[in-house]
Order: sequence, then C-alpha cells, then structure tokens
Amino acid sequence: MTNFIQVWFLGYINPGKFIDELKTKPAPQWGLYSTVLRGLMDSLFLYLPISIIGRIPPTPSYLTILPTESYYQILVWITPLIFIIQWLLGAAIIHTFFRLKNMPSNFDQILNITGMSSWVIAFVLLIWDWFWFFVGNVDQYFLGISHLIIDLWWFVLVVIGIKRVLEVPKRLGITACVLSFLGVFPLVVIFMRAPF
Repeated sequence: MTNFIQVWFLGYINPGKFIDELKTKPAPQWGLYSTVLRGLMDSLFLYLPISIIGRIPPTPSYLTILPTESYYQILVWITPLIFIIQWLLGAAIIHTFFRLKNMPSNFDQILNITGMSSWVIAFVLLIWDWFWFFVGNVDQYFLGISHLIIDLWWFVLVVIGIKRVLEVPKRLGITACVLSFLGVFPLVVIFMRAPF
C-alpha cells in the first residue's frame, strides 16, 4: 500500500519517475485498483453527500429509466462501473490505434498507465469540486471547462507513459490520447453529472 501511495504522489511531482515506477508494477492490476478507487471515491465522497442533502443535477437525465430527481443516488451505485467501462474503452482505443499504425503496443501497460493517471487527477478534481461547492457562484459549465483543463495533466502523464513504456513517438501518443478522450466522452456526457 505504501508503494502505491508513493507512486501516486510521483504523478504530481515527477511524471517521468511516476512512469518508470509504474512500468515495474503488475499490469493491468494497478490500473484496475486505481479505477475502482476513483469510482468509490467519487461515489462516497462526492455523489453520496450531495444526494443526502437533496441536490438535483443541473442537467436532466438523458435516460428515462434513470429519473433526474434521484440521479445522484443512482450515481452513488453506478459511478465505479461507468469508470471501469470508460477505462477499458479508452485503453482499447489507444491500443487499437497503435496496432493499426503498426506500432508496438501492450494493452496491459496501457491499462496501467491510463488507470493510474486517472487516479492522479481524480483526487485533484474531488478537492476542486468541493472547493467550488463551498465557495458557490459557479455553474456546471465553469466546472466542466475547469475539469477539461485539469484533465490536461492526464494527457501529459499518458503521453509520457506511452513514450517511455511502448517507445511510441510523442506525436502518435498525443493522437491516441485525443482519440481515446473523444471515444469515451459520449459515455461521460450520457451518464455523469456535475455535482452542482
């Protein structure tokens, strides 16, 4: 556990060392642990509290089987599953892109890199969301744009990881990350909601 925490904190202060340490860890297990942790953290420390205080999402549910009035309560249960699907789909897009380009690829390592990188930014996003919840005077659009800016760190970590672990050129790593992001974005839009 201590080693996991050490590698996690390297993601904030030393991206190169973060990737060097991560590539020696069991793959895709560390990516899975990170993704499940992220889902549980958001469920328990974001969606559960705001559902308890009776908040309703600013954007209505797109799916009639998920009523808007109880959407945050539903997110408490489905967020880990959504993040696991997002993690698998995003990594599959990166892996497929590299195979189509006849570049080296390792699906397990991609899962580790993307999963752990998501965990690094997830903790920052949780603190960011609660900060603005208490400050107030922001809407879901501000929050969404700020999340996209913070997500740039995910891109940095994943591109460095792809370059160091798979030895794929940076340009192709950036392209793969953009395709992955675009591929999972509809899933996020359909199911996830801003916390206020």
